[in-house]
Amino acid sequence: MVRTAALTVLLALLAACGPGPMGASEEAPPPADAPDALAETYAGDFDVVGTEPFWSVKIRASGLVLTRPDQPERRQSNPGVRLDGVQGIWDSSAGEARLVVRLTPGACGDGMSDRVYRYFAEVWIDGETRRGCADRPDALQSQPRP
Repeated sequence: MVRTAALTVLLALLAACGPGPMGASEEAPPPADAPDALAETYAGDFDVVGTEPFWSVKIRASGLVLTRPDQPERRQSNPGVRLDGVQGIWDSSAGEARLVVRLTPGACGDGMSDRVYRYFAEVWIDGETRRGCADRPDALQSQPRP
């Protein structure tokens, strides 16, 4: 009798630890306004920087501007941001030249200064990948100069 009661209690405990009903999720769905709030995160200007070799991209409403040493400045249209999960992506093509900027929220350091950026950056320049950091110009102005 004691064995049967102990077995019943054990089975009840195991059932309580198992997954919930079919289709149940522990995570609540995002609020309906989440995409709008995320789009606001990426609205406006950004400065994107990388080192070794040094490069930068300025994201402005008027366009994307890529700067690299010993190369002419490249200006391309700003197609607007596209959301991919929590990432913001600008994908601009001018003729055969392609420039893609992907920003991901997170604390980023450029390794050359005491600045802390609020976004990790990946930039694809005509098939070449560069990694760096990004933030809004006004946030960078309040930090130490590199």
